Order: sequence, then structure tokens, then C-alpha cells
Amino acid sequence: MSYITQKGASGALSLTSGGTFQQSTDSELATLVGTRWDLSDGREVILVSTGSTTTATAGQLYQDAAVVPNHQNCAVASFTAYNGTTGVPATVVVTLGNTAITANQYRGGLLVVNAGTGIGQTLRIASHGAAAGSGTTAVVLEDSPNIALSVSDSKVCFNNVHGANVIVSPTTQTGAVAGVGLYRISPSSYGFMTSKGLTSCLSDALVAAVGQAISPSVTTAGTVTLSGSTTAILGYASQTAVSAEARTVFLNV
Repeated sequence: MSYITQKGASGALSLTSGGTFQQSTDSELATLVGTRWDLSDGREVILVSTGSTTTATAGQLYQDAAVVPNHQNCAVASFTAYNGTTGVPATVVVTLGNTAITANQYRGGLLVVNAGTGIGQTLRIASHGAAAGSGTTAVVLEDSPNIALSVSDSKVCFNNVHGANVIVSPTTQTGAVAGVGLYRISPSSYGFMTSKGLTSCLSDALVAAVGQAISPSVTTAGTVTLSGSTTAILGYASQTAVSAEARTVFLNV
């Protein structure tokens, strides 16, 4: 039986009945979503949560929840730097596009400065409030920017927690690839998916031969395809793929 250890851990994960590959509805696992774990045979898995209507199955490709367009390229209404004396974290007040945000929708995710002063900084989100579309929300940051943000020109993008509320990989990618299903995970539950190493994955009709690069399919949701020039490379085929079958690939996402 495979055993599992977290990156940097010295001992195996303590398991309950049913073996390593289980699902859970324990909400305390939310803070661990996105963490990587090692299997005893060298594979790497990622802890994910499934979306409310997504039942994960073995061999299918999954991506993060879709990026919200109106939560990208948002203006900075105000910025308060980290206070080293009081320990109060940095806070940025963000003006949204015309899509509401729920409280802590992006907690544990990333705020990226995509334009203007401070461009290129990637900052982890500690918490934020709810807001209506076109409203403002105060985002408390775990990471303090090295360059202060400016209300005159800084723009920011919200990024989902990697591995949270995953969905079947669509034919047009709308979020980062999370991994390939190892076993059944019910909607709104937690479990592991393969993120690196050998795993079986469904293929579409454009099959890859051994050693050829693979990408998310643009014709069949939840499958991989022979890589083209415009799609992300996820790894390579370690068996010659067969359309609509799950054959072995080496994944690296």
C-alpha cells in the first residue's frame, strides 16, 4: 500500500481505514488545500477541494475554479503598509469590476500586482470582506509588499487558491491545471490528485505516442491531447495513448 508524507516531513501520514486515497468533508482541511505530498513510490499528489457540482473521478484532468474576469486588473483605492511596531499587516483596498465578491473568497490565494507601481509582486491573501459588484473590499495581506502600492496607477488581480473548488478541465482553460484524479471525490469534499509522476489519464482523439508532450484537450473536457503550439505542456506520454482510454502519462504540473 502506498504511504504518504508531506513535503519535508519525516514520517508517513496517519491513516484511517480505507488506505491512503480517501475523501473527507472536514472543513479544517481547507487551510491545507494546494499543499503537495509525496507518495512512497515517488509520485507527488496535491490536496484539492471539489466544486459544489463536481464529482472527481480517476483518470480525468482537473483545473482550479475559473478566474473571475471582473476580479482582474482592479484599481487600488488605498494602501496601508505593514506596521513593524504594532504588527498590523499591510492592507490594500481594492475596487472590483462589476462582479460581487464573498467574504474570504480568496483567502489563502494570491493578489498579484499586474500593472503600475509595485508591478510583479505576488502577495498571499490573509482575509478580505464581502463587496457588491463595482464596490470595494479591504484585503489583508500575509506578505508585506517591498514596494508600496499606489492609488494613482497600481492594478491588482485576485487568484484562487490553487487546488480549491476544482472542476473538470474544460476545452478552453479558465484556470490553472490542478492535477489528474486518483479516485472518486464527491462534490464539496477534499482529497488527493496526482500532480507529478506516473498516472493514468484519459486521452482525446489526437493521441500522443511515447515521449511526446501532452496538453489539456481543446476538444474533449477532462482529457489530454498531443501538445500543439498554443497549449500548455503538462508532461509526456509514457505509453502510446488510445482515444477515450486511460493510458499512462508522466505528469508535471
